Amino acid sequence: MDSKITILYVEDESSIRDSLVPILKFFSKELYLGVDGEDGLEKFKEHKPDLVISDIKMPKMNGIDMVKAIKEIDKKQHILFTTAHSENSFFMDAIDSHVDGYILKPIDLDILEEKILEITEQINLKKNYEKQQVIIQEISTLQNNLLLVLDSSLKVIFMNNRSLGFFDVADIEQFNAKFFSLNNSFIKDNDFFYVDDNECWVDKLLSLQDEQKLVSMIDKTDNQIKYFLVSLKVVENTSHVIVGFSEVTQLALERKDFEHRAFTDELTKVYNRAYFNEAMKTQVARYLREKISLSFLIFDIDKFKVFNDTYGHQMGDKILQTLALIVKKSTRETDTFARWGGEEFAVILPNTTLSDAMNVAEYLRKKIEENIFTDDLRVSCSFGVSEFRALDDTKSFVQRADDALYRAKENGRNRVEMEEQK
Repeated sequence: MDSKITILYVEDESSIRDSLVPILKFFSKELYLGVDGEDGLEKFKEHKPDLVISDIKMPKMNGIDMVKAIKEIDKKQHILFTTAHSENSFFMDAIDSHVDGYILKPIDLDILEEKILEITEQINLKKNYEKQQVIIQEISTLQNNLLLVLDSSLKVIFMNNRSLGFFDVADIEQFNAKFFSLNNSFIKDNDFFYVDDNECWVDKLLSLQDEQKLVSMIDKTDNQIKYFLVSLKVVENTSHVIVGFSEVTQLALERKDFEHRAFTDELTKVYNRAYFNEAMKTQVARYLREKISLSFLIFDIDKFKVFNDTYGHQMGDKILQTLALIVKKSTRETDTFARWGGEEFAVILPNTTLSDAMNVAEYLRKKIEENIFTDDLRVSCSFGVSEFRALDDTKSFVQRADDALYRAKENGRNRVEMEEQK
């Protein structure tokens, strides 16, 4: 059996009841016992079993009366009678009660097994149908979206036609083979939801605020990245998860454009001070949580004011733009490179020790020194470097690098200085 059922067995004779209990336990996930009609009726009200197996002739309330009371509560309740009597009146009453059948005592176990299996199959079919009806009802409210249904193990078991086309798959089997998990179809993007954990991604997504439930995926119909607001519905009775994707591509692009303009330096097109401050908070928090090396370097162009006064601010702007491009190409994706202000720039270096940060700074210094800018002009930069310490905060961390930059200027410029060691 795919799924065992719950059974209520009502029998007043203890010897008969005790002899049948082991058999009934084998065929049920829960077995409840009643010792007479009144007790059986109370046990039915308490437990709502899938199947009632009852003797007919019992004290206090006979089986016929008990079943009539049960049918008033649930007219579709499955009932089996057991009886040692062969009088036609009992059989006619049983038929009138619309029971599923009767078994004469002494009970033939093969017949009992056959009856229980037959009723179990009917009950499971009914339950599966009801589950499907619940799913269909939930889906009907989300018709205009990409729709998928996941089972309790988060495997896709339903996709609407729009979803099949979007992912360019012929059926559910092809989707599961291609992606294994729906989570694997999401694009890794810092601005959108993404986790590597296929087992818990639904729980993590459910924990977010509605406006944070945004994902990006590739639309296979045109190979363009599209953005979606995700709605999740966990169906309580079935543990299925209904996932709806409402496209918000235009809104997402507008948001990204706004954030880009808000956090990007207009002249050099690298991050500005506002973005840098947020990134620094994030990296410091990560250090405090994970104790991973974190370094910082700050640099500026030597004698840039004299340069501007000699060649003009328009030429100075071109120098700043070219220098920013050189540094941006020479840093990692995980680094945060920003214009600190004026001719001053800064780089946050996660997973980087002080020694490695010194090497990075020296590499950048040489790249800038060796570059020929507009009209064969050359510039140099001075660097200050620090590494985050256990008792640091953002201010002290940055201040040590700034002090090192000041020493680089005092010691002749075009050089790298590290924080003072204690």
